[in-house]
Amino acid sequence: MEAFAGMNLLDARSALLGVAVFLLLYRLLRRPPRNLPPGPRGWPLLGNLPQLVRVRAEPHRYFSKLADRYGKVVSVKLAGNLIVVLHGADAIREAFNQPQLSARPKLYVSEKLRPGVGIFVSSGEIWTEIRRFSLTVLRGLGVGKSSFEENIATEANFLIDEWKKVDGAPFDPRHLISRSVSNVICAVVFGERFQYTDVNFRRLIQYTDDVFEQIGAGGAIEFSPLFAKLTFLPFVRKYRDAAQALIDQIFLMVDVHNQDFDADNIRDFTDAFKKEETKHGGTSEVFNENNMRQVVGDLFVAGSETTSTTLRWSLLYMMAYPQVQAHVQKELDEVTKRNRFPRMSDKPDLPYTEAVICEIQRISTIVPLAVPHISSEDTTLFGYDIPKGTVVLSNLWHSHYDPTIWKEPEAFRPERFLDDNQKVITCEELTPFGMGRRICLGEHLARMELFIFFTLLLHEFTFKNPPDAPPVTLEGINNATWAPKDFKVCAVPRG
Repeated sequence: MEAFAGMNLLDARSALLGVAVFLLLYRLLRRPPRNLPPGPRGWPLLGNLPQLVRVRAEPHRYFSKLADRYGKVVSVKLAGNLIVVLHGADAIREAFNQPQLSARPKLYVSEKLRPGVGIFVSSGEIWTEIRRFSLTVLRGLGVGKSSFEENIATEANFLIDEWKKVDGAPFDPRHLISRSVSNVICAVVFGERFQYTDVNFRRLIQYTDDVFEQIGAGGAIEFSPLFAKLTFLPFVRKYRDAAQALIDQIFLMVDVHNQDFDADNIRDFTDAFKKEETKHGGTSEVFNENNMRQVVGDLFVAGSETTSTTLRWSLLYMMAYPQVQAHVQKELDEVTKRNRFPRMSDKPDLPYTEAVICEIQRISTIVPLAVPHISSEDTTLFGYDIPKGTVVLSNLWHSHYDPTIWKEPEAFRPERFLDDNQKVITCEELTPFGMGRRICLGEHLARMELFIFFTLLLHEFTFKNPPDAPPVTLEGINNATWAPKDFKVCAVPRG
């Protein structure tokens, strides 16, 4: 301590801090280098954050360019956090079939606003049990089966009736599509559909839209511990307020629903979860009241936003490519003879229509980087070290736009999904619902919804760009999903 005897207190503290920083840097520099996936050099402390800020609207394109240089497994650092981005169906499939890469990162904002874990962010045994239970209950309710088709068709008909009232005049389809699709999942979780004018239902839709608009590119607010602490920033505060409003609304509707719970009369998913909670006496780590609210909220948000966004893209592409729309309508008319609605059983006889839906899912790729995973322990992938705590992203956009797989990937060409005999081609690189152990829980329901809504709408209407509107734009907005910009459409009844 003699070395510090002649210093004042401030100088001594500065010197000690300097020694501590030196020792830390010495330790880091002496640490044996790990065999991490390759990637671009970053800035001190910030890592590759400056590059991502410049491309915040389309990070998937930035990562795709990195893959051209470094290969299908790329690593970047964001303010000290290691991010690994996967490219190509083979890399994504191999990674996400590993239990070590099946965990979810924390939601740093939401976890402070709502108790429980739900489906979205749960990991390990809790996630396994919730997913197994959810799949069993959904199958028992007929979700994804032909018996559930009538529920979706009924809701699609309500939407058709609303649009017929407009009588071909321009309108924004966003809110009515959201209400209609959301009512399908409401029938699953609450056992009923809501009138479009119902106050609580409208709040539920509005608060969901608010969250997706405020969450920011790539969900940076939720998945960043740094942003979660910066509550003085306006955009963080707005997101927190939107998330809180949505959580409160879901909890309110769940509590109202449970007031007339009857264990001998299970009406829906919420009742099934409540019955399981009662069976465990409220002591289960999985089946408790907080988790019930969380799971219901996760099912609602995941089961409404993605399908609604895909349907809005489908309208835009039909407006932009009227010849494709006419081809779909011709095929529908030949099968239905114009005297009935299309049905799921017609799907084998509607190959071009199915090819159009596949191409819309490919070219829109509404979740370009999918939902993040995190490594729950040290593991390896394609010979590289993946340390515990690494965030792992799958670049689905790269898979859907790879020119070595898709000829002219920027072009809208439904025929790419048809063979010479006009039969639908199954392509493993088309993965709109993700891959691996955590593939989308509602994939079968979403596929059925897209087919029924799309075919019924085109059976009843021809969609046109309003006469005085600017040309159709296919540019997107990167919030939590890759969504189209707001637009108006003329839904002209076909008669």
